[in-house]
Amino acid sequence: MKSSKIISLDDEPYSLVAYALTSYAARPGDSAHGTVLGVGITVGANMTYLKDHLYGWHVLVGIILAMMLFGCSPLPRQGAGPEPPVVPAEPNEAAAQSEKITLSLEFEPGTKTRYRVTTEAVTTMEGPETAVRDNASTAPFPKVSESSEVVFTQEVLGTVPEDTNAVVALVTIEQARYVRTSTGQPDLAFDSQKPADQNSPFAKLIGQTYTIEINPLGYVSGVFNLRPARLAVRGPTAAHAAALDLVSPPAIFSRHGSFSLPGPDVGSLAIGGRWRGVQQVTLKAPGTDMDRMGTHRFEKIYLLESVEQRPVGTVAMVVLTGSPRPRKTPDGRLAEVPFLSCSYVGSGEFNLDAGRVEGYLEHLEVRMPLPGTGSPPAEEDRIVIATRFCWVQRLDLD
Repeated sequence: MKSSKIISLDDEPYSLVAYALTSYAARPGDSAHGTVLGVGITVGANMTYLKDHLYGWHVLVGIILAMMLFGCSPLPRQGAGPEPPVVPAEPNEAAAQSEKITLSLEFEPGTKTRYRVTTEAVTTMEGPETAVRDNASTAPFPKVSESSEVVFTQEVLGTVPEDTNAVVALVTIEQARYVRTSTGQPDLAFDSQKPADQNSPFAKLIGQTYTIEINPLGYVSGVFNLRPARLAVRGPTAAHAAALDLVSPPAIFSRHGSFSLPGPDVGSLAIGGRWRGVQQVTLKAPGTDMDRMGTHRFEKIYLLESVEQRPVGTVAMVVLTGSPRPRKTPDGRLAEVPFLSCSYVGSGEFNLDAGRVEGYLEHLEVRMPLPGTGSPPAEEDRIVIATRFCWVQRLDLD
């Protein structure tokens, strides 16, 4: 198992933890590939640019995961490395008779791919007015919405000397969009395609580069050469801080690595086969006193649902469900999961011929007690609801 690298960015040490991500959906008139798979997702209505970007619709995808695990019962703890153990599929005659396939990223030096990654985070608070007023950490905080979009190219430079399975890839940021709305604060918005926004700190992100190490399982083990991009957007304003966050290590790991592929211990899979992955998520409400609501780990169960022939090649359809992983206390016991409820679903498409992710959707929603209230509240309405959405789609190169 390869450990995460520890590097220093602007004199700040970061332990680079493996994330797992990629998402998608095709749109009329777009050059992206793939079709939306079954997860129920509603994109926040207040994200004007995102609504326009999605042709005036909320992205609403029919739920087809009724036969899969749903909810938040913690699964047994497993290793968080890039080679998660397989979860045996239920006995299935069709699966037993289907041909086994291998899901693995393929890298050729000089190969370029382009992706659009859209993320949205919405944090709302429910509770009696007195509970809100008396809890200093929530004021003023009825709702915070944050959406971002980054279009980038990823070019394979070569293999990593100490790990011939991993490669170094150069990432170049081509476009960016950002919107944040928060009750009681001015909206913050940027679109690199608008001439009027070219004086924004975000504009300095366009053309910036950094490098990542990634292996065939989608495990991103390191990010390097990030300092120039971060220095370019440093400054005293909220826009500077938001732009800086787009090139932070956690954002980069999410951007490039959240779709976990089965490791060698899993091997080739037939339809119905399963494997595990681990996702680390930091919940936050930017611009409020609740800017950080903790970093939580979720275990994801992937299911190979079907294989189809598409114009782009042979495509494997994958669905997933997730649940929180309880932390261990200093005495070795499992701590109580801090959520009142949880829903974590997603789906993706993997091109078996090209060895690449075509697209991926992921939706997480948790309900948790108000910070500072300790154990789960007696009143169900005194809670924070945090929703996280990610959509990745591959785009054609010009």
